[in-house]
Amino acid sequence: MKFICPAIGEDHERDFLVVGSPEDFKIIVFSDIEQYEKGVEYLELSDDYKPTEVSGELFRQLSKNDDEFGGIILNVHDENRTVAKKEILEELF
Repeated sequence: MKFICPAIGEDHERDFLVVGSPEDFKIIVFSDIEQYEKGVEYLELSDDYKPTEVSGELFRQLSKNDDEFGGIILNVHDENRTVAKKEILEELF
């Protein structure tokens, strides 16, 4: 599964939009570019953020290897669905 994430920077210097604390953060993601555009408007993000396509595999790797990663928030402007690490690892979403 692919997602669109707001990100600043390039390649290894890329930072995704996150919520929460450093000890329990979630990455904001969108299901497609249309949802991304609506979400960027809803969140009033600056033009510094660019849409970045990300594979669900990245989130599985984060779930396995990063204790602080708490999951993802899908379509924050609409569904506002939190997908926890456990669901990501079990591929339930």
